[in-house]
Amino acid sequence: MNPDLWLIEITVLKITQTSEHYLKLDYLSPVNGLDYGLLRFSPKNKKASRPDLFDTAEISIELGNVSKKHFLKDYSPITQRPAIGKHYSRLDYTCRFARFLLENLSSVPDPKELYQLSKQSLDAFNSGYPPETILLKALYHFLKIEGFPVENNWWQSIPKAQKNQAQQLLNTPLSEIQTTQVDKDAPTQSSAESLLAHLAQWIRQETELRLNLKK
Repeated sequence: MNPDLWLIEITVLKITQTSEHYLKLDYLSPVNGLDYGLLRFSPKNKKASRPDLFDTAEISIELGNVSKKHFLKDYSPITQRPAIGKHYSRLDYTCRFARFLLENLSSVPDPKELYQLSKQSLDAFNSGYPPETILLKALYHFLKIEGFPVENNWWQSIPKAQKNQAQQLLNTPLSEIQTTQVDKDAPTQSSAESLLAHLAQWIRQETELRLNLKK
């Protein structure tokens, strides 16, 4: 076996066509965190799997001799998430999450926990749960994992009238959250959007993380 070739799991965050025969994949892995590589791909090769955005896949990585460039081989999808692209709002919020990861995961000492969070969040987007709630929970847990004082500092800044709904949204599994008006105390889509905007403002004011939630 080639000692410069190894098999890893990745989750694709961005795909760029760099030439007629190569795709640049920006991806997360539990080993290297945020990384990228070039995959040779020909549409004429019917046996080859074409990478899709937000795939989780196994791939062989060959370390090149020039500029530490990674060349990728043998792309094999493990989990594909086609439902994300079928709804505009779902795709929009997923892309915001992916952009946040691409802009803030360049130097994470141990990426395993954040990698699992990213996969779970993408699975949730694909399953059709409220996307604004998924992004709120994903950012909140990202901050906790990275050691930011979100549980104390940010929580204290939430308006008293919103704290009950914030607690429900952040601590209740997505499958159990009811964003309807049946219960006056139940979280609504607007309450999730409001809390997401509040958290985003805190991130910009209190951290050096880059966050742009504009469409």
